[in-house]
Amino acid sequence: MDKPFFRLTKRRFPLIHKLVVGSAVVTLFTIAAVFYFFFPRSEAFKTGEDKFQSYQLSQYLEKLFQIQSDAAEKFFNTGDTNEVRTLKWLGTLFHDTASSHFRQTEVVLQEMEKSGADELQIRSLKTEALQMQLLLSHHKRYSGFVQDQIMLNKKKSANREPRVSPDVAALRDSVMQTLRTINQMSHSSLLKALRFFFQHKPFEGWAIIIGGGIIFLIALAVSLLFAQTITRPIRALKAGTEKVGEGNYETVPITTTDEVADLTQAFNLMSTKLKQLDEMRMQMMSEISHEMRTPLQVIKAGCYSISHSKDGPPLTQRQKDALGMMHQATNRINAFVNSFLDVAKMEAGLMKFNFEPTNLIELLNPLVQEAQLIAQTRQIHLDLKADEIPIIQLDRERMTQVVSNLLSNALKYTPDNGTIKVRIAKMLDCNGVSNNNRGCVKIDVEDSGVGIPETDLNKLFKKFYQAKNVPLVNEKGSGLGLALVKHVAEAHGGQVSVKSQVGVGSTFSVLLPA
Repeated sequence: MDKPFFRLTKRRFPLIHKLVVGSAVVTLFTIAAVFYFFFPRSEAFKTGEDKFQSYQLSQYLEKLFQIQSDAAEKFFNTGDTNEVRTLKWLGTLFHDTASSHFRQTEVVLQEMEKSGADELQIRSLKTEALQMQLLLSHHKRYSGFVQDQIMLNKKKSANREPRVSPDVAALRDSVMQTLRTINQMSHSSLLKALRFFFQHKPFEGWAIIIGGGIIFLIALAVSLLFAQTITRPIRALKAGTEKVGEGNYETVPITTTDEVADLTQAFNLMSTKLKQLDEMRMQMMSEISHEMRTPLQVIKAGCYSISHSKDGPPLTQRQKDALGMMHQATNRINAFVNSFLDVAKMEAGLMKFNFEPTNLIELLNPLVQEAQLIAQTRQIHLDLKADEIPIIQLDRERMTQVVSNLLSNALKYTPDNGTIKVRIAKMLDCNGVSNNNRGCVKIDVEDSGVGIPETDLNKLFKKFYQAKNVPLVNEKGSGLGLALVKHVAEAHGGQVSVKSQVGVGSTFSVLLPA
């Protein structure tokens, strides 16, 4: 049995250690720099130093809580139990840091009241202490609620995905709002202290400004460096999941030795397994399709022989209807088999195309006329408008398939008394299609049908994919038509796109080099 993922051979460097090291580096550097630049030689300097430390601490608390809330969101989205220990550690670190600052603020406040300090400073410090007390209360409620949710998720069935409660977001927002208020107060107090010091000590004031700028830039650089070590592999993993969602089962390079590396390994194993299953499915479908061709031909030949036989009694109308339905069903299955085999060959790069000089309008006119006959039975107005198009290199058979599929879909999803417009035009703007300065030819098939939801547009050209508008019509397709359109267009050096609005209609566009 395969293990869920192989273990790292490199020495591990967990996320918790990264956070501790990063915070320690920034904190130690800040303390050393503050001591060097702002050694207290006067009361004004001491006040400025205290305000600067308060501002740094408020910034640190905000970043720490952001990491905690991100870890909580990751747990609720993925159910990764490794995040539980991280959440507990982060919550304890936040609470201890904030509590320590609150106690220090109360001590300073008592000393200021005993010494008869300025009333405005005392009032400002009291407000800061109240906000810090409020922050501790909100954070305690948030951490407690998150832990309760974790316990509830553990008790739930393993088949149910964890979900983030709206209450978690509300509690998180209350903590963030209090943190922002404290940040604004600390920033305002720091600016007032700097202005006061600059008025009394102009030369030392410039030293504070320059030194503070240097400290801020270096601390920012160190913080960004540590943040990149965490966010870069997560972004790579996110890009990998998007590719898997599009049907590209690729692996993601492992560049770290932390918990993200474990997650990446599990993702790579999943992607590899999905790729193997997809290949097995395609191989099985190809074999089934090949095996179905012979019996389908036998059934078609049998139907033809029975319907045209001169021996025996004549067929009743019921027997003729049954033969007709058998013939239609056989044709549908045969069309599906051929479409699937064509798509499989194109995906494997085995399809041979016969490109030859072609008058596109002459090629498409019969297809449009056939579609017009069908449209007339439902009072659908089908109109063709074509510019003067030069002779271009095409595979006639495959391009006929492309336009037939687009017209068939337009007829299928357009209600009675609707409209379908087919436009063929010469384009100078080829939107990335290589054309050797000869321009492009654009084929538009526009309908006034039910439309396609925006969430389906990016997946529409994947094989077997059925959009959410399928239940709105009586006929259901195989999900291969648009996949074939995409492969044929790309084999001609072109591309296919779609624009749609639910309740208004859709426009499918094929862009080909001239």
